[in-house]
Amino acid sequence: MSPTDPRPTGAKPASAPLGWLEPRALDLDSVPTNDGRTLTDVMRTRRSARTMTAPPIEAVAQVVRKTLLADFAGVGSNHGRKLKAVVSAGALHPIQSVIVSGACDPVIYDDDSDQFFSVQVRDDVRLQAFVENCRTVLPDAGGCWVALIADCRDLSSLYTDHQSLLWRDAGAVIQMMALVAEAHGLAFCPLGILGTEIVEALLTNHHHHHAVAVGVMAIGKGEAA
Repeated sequence: MSPTDPRPTGAKPASAPLGWLEPRALDLDSVPTNDGRTLTDVMRTRRSARTMTAPPIEAVAQVVRKTLLADFAGVGSNHGRKLKAVVSAGALHPIQSVIVSGACDPVIYDDDSDQFFSVQVRDDVRLQAFVENCRTVLPDAGGCWVALIADCRDLSSLYTDHQSLLWRDAGAVIQMMALVAEAHGLAFCPLGILGTEIVEALLTNHHHHHAVAVGVMAIGKGEAA
């Protein structure tokens, strides 16, 4: 092993939830999906789309939920670990998502409760900077922005040199979300930026050192939709 390869420390997951401002539960109904397509069909037809229009936020929420849904949450000695369709180092699943749309407040998905929440913005200037940076990269994307935020507290506690695990997990989520979006007939494009402004816009300074922005995607209706 390389000296910088991650190694388990023997610690246990123990982190409290991130401090979102005034979370309010939302009821986002599911929407119909495209039936009859095999996994191979989805994998072979998936393409990044730089031009798209705004979708119903319920459709984007469904993509997020199917990507990040926990099928099992550990108890006892496995507390803090989860089983999901997407892979994660140590089954910790530190990646969380924020849906940013001009139609409503930012929306987060809580995999502990399998529930969406709207949250209030702490810094409007930083949120606007986030949106402007996204539009600079994809000026013709009129869809929703989905930002990924990693909570590094448990990951950094359970592994030495944890940084590579963080980026592997983020890449796995982006790839899975791309396939889920394709299966739902939605346009998808990763932006190649981190979206650091979203952390500053939504979380307190206390969380800035362990909440890391790890990517942004656009999800919307494709030109042929």
